Amino acid sequence: MSISVSLDTAKLDAILATVKENRDQVVRACAADVLVDARKKAPVDTGHLRDNSDINTAYQSDGFVNVEFHAEYAPYVELGTRKMRAQPFLTPAMEKAKDRLVQLIKEGLIK
Repeated sequence: MSISVSLDTAKLDAILATVKENRDQVVRACAADVLVDARKKAPVDTGHLRDNSDINTAYQSDGFVNVEFHAEYAPYVELGTRKMRAQPFLTPAMEKAKDRLVQLIKEGLIK
C-alpha cells in the first residue's frame, strides 16, 4: 500500500515572484523618506551639505540603496570632531524610518 500527497504551489510561486519587485519599491520608498528627513535635519549654513545629497540605486538589485551626502565635511558634521560637537542628521532620520520600513515591508509583501 502506498500513499502520496500532492501540493499545488502555483499561488505561492506567484507571491514569491512579486517579492523582489515589491522589495525594491519598499526600499526606494524608505530611502526617499530618510533623504527628506535628513535634509530637514541637516544644519544649514550655505546649504551645500543639504543640497548635495541623493539616493544611489546602483546596488538596488541586491536589495538596498544608499542615502548619500556628498559634501566632504558631512561625516564631521554627523559624527563631530574633537573640536566640534556632533550634529547628527542622517542617523536620526534612519532611526525614525525604521518603523516605517517595517510597515512598508509588511504592506509590500502582502500585495
